[in-house]
Amino acid sequence: MRGFWTSTAACLAAIAGLTAITNPADAQQWPTRPVTVIVPFAAGGNTDVAARIFTDRLSQRLGQQFIVENKSGAGGSIGISAMAKSAPDGYTLGVVTAGTLFILPHIYKDKLGYDGMKDIRPVAMVGTQPNMLIVHPSVPAKTVPEFLAYLKANPDKLAYGSSGIGTSQHLCMELIVQHTGAKLAHVPYRASNQIIQDLLGGQIQMTCDQFSTAYPQVQGGKANAIAVSSLERYGFDKSIPTLAESIPGLEVTWSAVFITPSNVPENIRNKLAAELIAITKEPAIIERLKALSVTPASLSGPDLEKNIVADYDKWRPIVERAKIPQP
Repeated sequence: MRGFWTSTAACLAAIAGLTAITNPADAQQWPTRPVTVIVPFAAGGNTDVAARIFTDRLSQRLGQQFIVENKSGAGGSIGISAMAKSAPDGYTLGVVTAGTLFILPHIYKDKLGYDGMKDIRPVAMVGTQPNMLIVHPSVPAKTVPEFLAYLKANPDKLAYGSSGIGTSQHLCMELIVQHTGAKLAHVPYRASNQIIQDLLGGQIQMTCDQFSTAYPQVQGGKANAIAVSSLERYGFDKSIPTLAESIPGLEVTWSAVFITPSNVPENIRNKLAAELIAITKEPAIIERLKALSVTPASLSGPDLEKNIVADYDKWRPIVERAKIPQP
């Protein structure tokens, strides 16, 4: 993926050069059989739930089954690789977090298993939410400054959980580490429910998980909220401060993005994007996303691609400073 997202100009030039590989009439009739949608994370997580909300509606609107298949592992790269290597006919798609598009290439590099310039393209971003930093009640910190001071005062004594190397939970904490110089143990899990289980049990002391996963633990009195990772306070609970209020510019958000192999005919990609954007505006879907504390997004085409390019460039130095070893 390194080459594809190196610069906006290179990205858009590569896109412009792509050509359809099937008959336009066939593409216009798509889909004429079931479509597999690979989610590169465990079932039950935010990306999986969002994928199922949208694939259910795609099935209803387009008259063919859109079937979610979970292929988790290696921060999402296993599932993305499987999708990227599938036939570019529109019958194998993927739903990923934006971070898997612009962070993993900096970490896995030659071990990623796919080349983003040749193998994948984003279609539409359909939902977004910030991460939320929560701690076990044993952590004696209520505010961001207190939390940062506690990290500095307890080197090598604390651990945090994430859904794997290169995920938003991992990089959220890595940004905090880079700001404070704190020394924390990183414990990667395969799914967010395992992170929460160990957090509540005291095996780890903190996580910066997606808002919809973390917030119920705070509401239930099982964990304490420190901050959200958006630049502005999140509308679902504006009483919770942002990390950026104490660490200017710190922003880590989760977002669900539909992707395809790069050579999928433009007719199919355009049709899929139009359907997904239409679904994000349906009142029933907005309510279902709201129940997950997810804000609908309607980003596609060049705007989405430029957005990912910008984030790719933003995260490169952060990952390099982290010196994350290739798995």
